[in-house]
This record gives sequence, structure tokens and C-alpha cells, in this order.
Amino acid sequence: MSKTYMAAHAVLLVIIAVLASACGGGEGGGGSSGGGGASSSSSRSPTALTLTIHYKRADNNYAGWGVHLWNDTTGTAAISPATATTWTAPLSFSATSGGWATVSVPLLAANANLNFLIHNGDAKSPMRDLHVNRSVDGGDIWVVQDTLTTFTSPSDADAAVARLGHQSDALDLTTITDNGTASALPANWNRRAQFMEIFVRAYKDSDGDGIGDLKGLMSKLDYLQSLGVTGLWLMPVYSSSDHDHGYAVTDYRAIEPAYGSLADFDKLITEAHKRGIGIVLDYVMNHSSAENTLFLDAVSDSGNARRDWYIFNASNPGWNGWSGPSWRPSGAGWYYGVFSDQMPDFNLRNPDVIAYHMDNLRFWLNRGVDGFRFDAVETLIENGGSTWYNQPENHALLKQAQTVIKSYPNRYMVCEAPDHPSDYAATTSCGGAFAFFHGGDIKTTATSGQLNAGLAAYLSATDRIRLPLFISNHDSFAGARPWPDLGARSDSRIAAAIEILASDTPFALYGEEIGMADNSEGGDAGIRVPMSWDATSPAAGFSAASPFRALSANYLTHNVAAQDGVTGSLLETYRSLYAVRTAWPVLQSGDLTLKSAAGDSSLVFLRKQGGQTAVVIMNLSAGAQVITTDTGLPAAAFTGIYPVAGGAYASNGAGKVSLTVPAQGVVILLTP
Repeated sequence: MSKTYMAAHAVLLVIIAVLASACGGGEGGGGSSGGGGASSSSSRSPTALTLTIHYKRADNNYAGWGVHLWNDTTGTAAISPATATTWTAPLSFSATSGGWATVSVPLLAANANLNFLIHNGDAKSPMRDLHVNRSVDGGDIWVVQDTLTTFTSPSDADAAVARLGHQSDALDLTTITDNGTASALPANWNRRAQFMEIFVRAYKDSDGDGIGDLKGLMSKLDYLQSLGVTGLWLMPVYSSSDHDHGYAVTDYRAIEPAYGSLADFDKLITEAHKRGIGIVLDYVMNHSSAENTLFLDAVSDSGNARRDWYIFNASNPGWNGWSGPSWRPSGAGWYYGVFSDQMPDFNLRNPDVIAYHMDNLRFWLNRGVDGFRFDAVETLIENGGSTWYNQPENHALLKQAQTVIKSYPNRYMVCEAPDHPSDYAATTSCGGAFAFFHGGDIKTTATSGQLNAGLAAYLSATDRIRLPLFISNHDSFAGARPWPDLGARSDSRIAAAIEILASDTPFALYGEEIGMADNSEGGDAGIRVPMSWDATSPAAGFSAASPFRALSANYLTHNVAAQDGVTGSLLETYRSLYAVRTAWPVLQSGDLTLKSAAGDSSLVFLRKQGGQTAVVIMNLSAGAQVITTDTGLPAAAFTGIYPVAGGAYASNGAGKVSLTVPAQGVVILLTP
């Protein structure tokens, strides 16, 4: 063993640290607390600087369990490189006392942050990384199986032991009944809404902490109303363990603390409704967070009352999902989590679990929520290693949810089913599903100058009205933000016109209306960037502080302030398209008949409602062209309503009308 000679005191610390590590740990715990449980190390070497970790499992079985240690990436190192461990070679517990396993960790410095994780192979308990600073927390730390925290006193640790298996008792699990909350929105708004998907964390920060919140969103409702938005899809706003995207829910009836409170949410609902804007919440029924106390109870013991709320097996069945193995080891069996070990799947064959989810829906509907977007519905029910995806039982479950939601008047429901949207859009299932991947067809149509075959098929589909369009959303597998692909402003305008005019309930991603780009991070994080309100530093008007994530790559030029009120800007294009659609209901919910074919350099369709016909004509090419359209109305009079109101047109005796449309231009004609 080589040593670097330094000042005498530093040398002594390093030697002690290395020797203690080589021996598999130093001191064990000495004695036990007066409470009869947690051990306390009262004797210490006068020269050794150590941290003693005490760990408690309900089964008192510590075989194979150890501590993985590593230094914080910033600041002073807490432990020497020789003391730091690898995942495959953790520091073993050296003693047990009073049912607690202990290990003593030699430290280099007291006022330094140390990270650690207790695990047995790939089984972690607790599920998260833990952090300690000896100067703050003291020389003894107690950790209790699956309690997600550290304790600095034996009595607190003993109290946590007593709560093992009953942590979910603190959750609101009460049965919720329909309180008769009426809709505050116009009748059938859900049949023709113009939606904006909002990531609250990234939209507007009201309190200067660099994180968006509900009050920040409220401050931008006037902007959204002026844009023409009549519905907001909020990515999950519930309390979550990921503290980012929100799809790892820890409490379905609580607001993520960084976003505000339930009172803030209630005010958001009220203020949105005043402006004719509906609020649709993202709902995650497939899985919860591994830190949800329902799961902590389920994983605590094979006999726990919550065990059957999730999917467990004594051994590994060996199924593989998208990213590899889907069964995850725990201290008490294997659990199923198709997305990750931090997102265990609910057992949606358990009637109690289904009832809980239906009650959660009622909880929010009773507060005035206008509907839900359901996440990952193709993964709800599993039947085996090769039959875990898109199972027929999913549809009955979603129909049950639809029945609950539609029992409240004027509410909306849509599902994420990327590979089988039409199946889930059926009225016997979800009743609506995003027209996934047609966003790519829209972009291809806009950039190629020819009607894409996939888009043509969509526009001719009999279930089109239940398949809302979007160009992009918060997931990178659906594509990056459209600006890099569309680039030129004219391509973006055509894409916007298709998205907004060819769908009964079009969805846009926040920032799409200004051509906001991804940031440099790539993946989902690259899409979920802070909103670009202006070109100011440090956060483009999103916050007074540095934002939680890097800004859009083009925020200096593509922001609301730079485009608001500017004729021909992308923002004003979105505003004008929403406005004409709002002014003429036939453009929102009229029957659509496609008049173009795949490969055409124009996209033409009719929309009819009552006795009114709208003719929507888009020149996809880079040059002006005369476009002749069969309106089906011989010798009929038409008025132009877009891009400007006015102008008289007439069809001939065969019902055809001809007009010159500028390059990548949009013209809408309307019968009286």
C-alpha cells in the first residue's frame, strides 16, 4: 500500500480510512436505545472520524445486504477512494445489535456530503439514494427498510419501524362519490376544443425558484385566451418522486409541492373557466412511483394487505419489455414494472385498485376538472411474457373510466395508445385516442410539397373525429419539436393549418406557436424546455432566476415578445387559424370530406354542418398555383373567410370553383 506524506493529522486520517475499509468496516454499534429497538454507538476512537449507519429490516435478515458509498460530485470529499465502493462490492454490515445491522464508515471530513444506497444485488431498500453530512446529521444515522429517509435519533427510527407496512394509512383513500359538479364551459366544448399541452414546471415561474408553478400558469391565462386556446392538457401535476415529468406519482390527490397547493389548483380551475378554457389532467393508471406509500407497504412483506395492489412473484418470470427485463428484484419477491424499477405497475385485475382509481377521477372531477388524458393505456393489463402489451382487457377497464368521466356532463377523455389508436378510440374503449405518428405525416406533407399517404388515409378515416391530431408532444419517441424539421416559417404555417383545421380537437405543444426549438440535452428533456416569453437573461421571461433546465436553442429569436402582433409571424398564424375556426363552428365539427389524393401538391377538403359548407384549400407547393375544387354545389356562391374576410366566389354548373392560391397559402371559402 503506497502513502503520500502530508501533514501529520491528514496522514493519520487517510491511514485510518484505508485500514478500516480493508477490514470491511470499523466499529459496530454499541448497546441499544431505551426504546428497545435502534442501536446507539456511544464509544468512539478518539482519533477516528467515522459515520455509523444502522439499518433495520422487518425480517431481521441481512444476508447479502450492504452499503454502496460514493462522494458528492461537488465540494469536499467525505470518503477516500479506497472507502468508496462499487455496485458489485458494497460495504458489508459488520455487526447486528437489537435487530439493527450496523457498519462504520471512515470519513475524511465531517462537513462533507456522502451519498449511499443500501442494496442486495439489484434489490434496493429503501428505493432511493440517501445523503448524509456528519456535521449536520451527527455520527449515527438510522435507516429503516423502505421509509425513504434517514433518522438522526433512535426514537424516530423506532417509530418508523412501527409504521412499516402501514405507511399508506396516511394517504387519502376515502371513497369519493359524484357531487354533481356541473360544467362551467359551453355545451359541447369538448367536441371542438383547441388544446394546448402544458408542462407546468416549464411554463412560467411565479416565485423565482426557477421552476414553473400553478400561479405562473394562471398569470398566462390571458395570453392563452388571446391566442384562441380553449382547453389545456396539463402534464401530471400530482405529487411525484421524479420532481420533473410527474409520471411517477406518489399521491394522486395532492399537488406537486413545487407547483403550489390544492387551493392554487382550485383557483386555476376558476380562472380558466372564466376565460372559457377547460382543464384536462394527465392521469397515470398503469403505474405509480416506487416511492408511493401504497407500494412501500406492498413491497415491505409478502403478507402485507397492499401486496395485491401491485404485481409480485416469488421468482423472476423473465419477461422483457421495451428496455429489457420488466421484473425487478426487491427484498420481498420480484415486482413488475414495465417502464422502470421506479415505476411499479398496479395490479389492475384487483377490484380495490380499480375502485381507487375511479375514486381519484371523481376527486378531481368534483373539483371542476374538465377531463383526463390517460397515459400508456396499451400496457394496463398483462397476460404473460409475450402478451403484456395491448391486451383485450384494457378496453373494458377504459370503458369503466369513460363511464365515470362521462357521468359528469360536458367532460372529455382521450388516451395515449401510439400503436393502436383506432382500437382505443372506439366508444367501447377510451372513446378517443391521439392520432399518433400522423404528426410526422403532417411535417412530411409540409416539407415535401405533396400530400402524404398516411395523412390522406387519416383524413378519410371514419373515426377521424375521435382521433385528435398533434404535430409533437412531450415525448421524444413522438418526434422532436417541429421547428428543426419544418425550419422555414412557411412550412410551419402549413403544418399548423393542417393540425388545426383537419382535426376536431387539435392539440399543440406549448411553444409550438412560436417555433420554439429543443435545447441541447436531447431526448425528452430536450423537448420539455422552459417557455420562451422574451429574449431576456437568464430565463427568457420564464423566471427571474436561472431555470431548472436549459432554454430552447432559439429563444433569442423565437419568443412571444418578438412575434406578438407581428403580421406574418408564426404566433399570429396560430392566432388567426384558431380565430377563424372559433368564428365558424363548421370548421370545428363539420363532417369532413377529402377532395385530394396522396401525392397531390394541394390539400383540399370540405367541411359541412347543417346547411353550410366550408371549402379549405391549401397549396402545398413552393409556387403559386391555380387550384380547382369540386365543391359538390353547382352554381353556388361562396365568401372568402381566410386569410382575410371578403371576396366573392362562385362554383360553375358542375360545382367546381377555381382560384389562384399563393405558395404554401391557405384559403377558406364558405357558403352563406
